[in-house]
Amino acid sequence: MGAGSETEPDVRLYDMISQTEEQLDNCPGGMMGFIPFPGIPGALVSIMGLFPPFIGKDAGIFLHVRGEAGWKTERALNLPFAHRCEFITSGDEVFLVAATVSRHKENPGDWSQKGEVHLIPFREPQADSWESRVISSSVTRNHGMVRAVAGGKETVCVSGAEGIFAISPAGHGSWELTRLFDREVSEMTFVDLDGDGIPELVTVEPFHGDSLNIYKNREDGWELRYSDSLSFGHGLSSGMYQGRPVIAVGNRDASLALEIFTIDNLEKGIVNRRIIEENAGPTQTQVFTFAGMDYILSANQKKHEVALYSGAFN
Repeated sequence: MGAGSETEPDVRLYDMISQTEEQLDNCPGGMMGFIPFPGIPGALVSIMGLFPPFIGKDAGIFLHVRGEAGWKTERALNLPFAHRCEFITSGDEVFLVAATVSRHKENPGDWSQKGEVHLIPFREPQADSWESRVISSSVTRNHGMVRAVAGGKETVCVSGAEGIFAISPAGHGSWELTRLFDREVSEMTFVDLDGDGIPELVTVEPFHGDSLNIYKNREDGWELRYSDSLSFGHGLSSGMYQGRPVIAVGNRDASLALEIFTIDNLEKGIVNRRIIEENAGPTQTQVFTFAGMDYILSANQKKHEVALYSGAFN
């Protein structure tokens, strides 16, 4: 498990088996993403250099590789205004999808230029061989990114003012972008909440939004089944927790609470909402299982901590 500061040059890995942590050198901070390289233990990719107030001209993608002498960190690609990244495979090839919030920003409130979605192919995780190409220049205020299955295919979904777009390989080296949803979305996750085998769409709307929404996938589009208020919604994730699907989300304003949602009856819109911790100000969350135990991870910005929650919640 890894985490990094958005302000300080402080990036750490935590070993859940030994319950020890180590700090990585040569990391500038300003971290927005931190993910494992698929199929290669000891290789990680991050986005750093996107410091508050989040203009982002110094952002880039970094490669972290463990060697005999420890971890080595290199800036692999300068990518100003980069915000989110995720891996996708096509056959035996691996690609990194990276999205920028804008092509240029003069100040934090400048959204006059659309962001770009970049595709970076890999053979081996070596920092001197990275090349990117732009596959989309049509997403304003990109904030969300998640790997999901859409239409029976592995995709990476990105969100912004124009909605949600699914990116997937189309064969012969080409890629397609399919719009899945046409309202402004800050973050999204796909999870089967009612056990029918078809994932629901859960969103925070609009950008840094004030509502959490659950949509049912119908033949004629997405049908809203549930909506409730948030305060600067942030850090949306979902997964299985103690035998049932849960939604985890943070509030960056008002209560600053980390909350979870569970479903009693989606058809009737009966949803349980519980506060896990107040005054936390989560920026990221993750629901996951390790060694047979379920956890919710939260990067609690207000408390300057990364926390793991487990067990039953009242």
